[in-house]
Amino acid sequence: MTVLLLTLVATAVVLEGLRRRRPSLNATLSRWSSGALRPAENTGLTGATLLALGYAGTWLLAPPVVAAPAMIVVAVADPAAAAVGRMAVPAGGRKTMAGSAGAFAAAAAVLAACGSGWRGALVAAAAATLAERLPGRGVDNVAIPLATAAALWVVG
Repeated sequence: MTVLLLTLVATAVVLEGLRRRRPSLNATLSRWSSGALRPAENTGLTGATLLALGYAGTWLLAPPVVAAPAMIVVAVADPAAAAVGRMAVPAGGRKTMAGSAGAFAAAAAVLAACGSGWRGALVAAAAATLAERLPGRGVDNVAIPLATAAALWVVG
């Protein structure tokens, strides 16, 4: 898993560098993503690169028993927050309490399904939700898995 995640990060970093040097590649990647790349990602790091960094960092810093569920949490809770938030405020833009509630529910469900127990699931879901609320584009892709893993590790 370590080799896979480090390869993923290396690939993401190489693509980031290439798309900065070659605007035509950036345009092609944007087209291939079917609109998944936001306008701000044309000049900054993509959410996918930050997610790869979040996965790798979590895997390298936490025991696998807490890293794996934390990685699943960010894969489910972050999109849930975005989807619920867009339903609450269709114009989008800012993080909403409804989106955070969606993130909490999704994280708690994932963690319960992973066998974290209700106490661990609720504490780690709260940590994931707080990390999801952090300001800054894409910061949550790194913070959610790290905060979730840390909470699971502490709750034990």
